[in-house]
Amino acid sequence: MEERYNRLDAAFKDLQASYVALQKRVAELETAVADLRAQMNKTPTNLATQEELKRLAEKLVELDQARKRDNELVLEKLRELGKTLVKAPPAPPAKETNAARRVESTQQKAEKGYEYVVEKGDTLLKIVKAYQDAGIKVTSKQVEEANPGVNWQRLQIGQKIFIPAPGQ
Repeated sequence: MEERYNRLDAAFKDLQASYVALQKRVAELETAVADLRAQMNKTPTNLATQEELKRLAEKLVELDQARKRDNELVLEKLRELGKTLVKAPPAPPAKETNAARRVESTQQKAEKGYEYVVEKGDTLLKIVKAYQDAGIKVTSKQVEEANPGVNWQRLQIGQKIFIPAPGQ
C-alpha cells in the first residue's frame, strides 16, 4: 500500500505540476487574446471608411461631368471661331525681289481683292509692280480708284491699301 501510495503521490505531484504549467499557459493565451481584441477594436487612422469612399466617388463623377461640360464649351467656341476665320488666298508664286516678298507676307484676300500694308520706301508704282511680279494683273489706275482717300505722295508706314482683284 505504501508503494501504491508513493506512486499515486508521485502521479498527483506530476498532475499538480502539469496543472500549474497549464494555468501559466492559459494566462499567457488570455493576455494574447486580450491584446488582439484591443488591436482589432482600434480604428486604423490611415484607412478610408465606406462613406468616405462613396463621397470620393461622387466627387469624381461631378469632376468628370464638369470636365465634359468644359470640353463641350471649348469645342463650341472653336467652332464659332472657325466660322469667323477668312480663308487666305493662295500665295502668288514667290519671286526673289524684296517687293514680292513684302506682297507675299502682307496680302490678305478681302471680298474681291487684297489688303496691303505700306512699308518704308513704298510708292504706288512699287506696290503695283510687286503685285504684277507676283502674277496679279492690276494697274495703278485700278488701285487709285479702289482707294479714293489715299494721298499717294504721302503714304504712311502701316497704312492699309486695298488692291482690287484682277477683272475689277
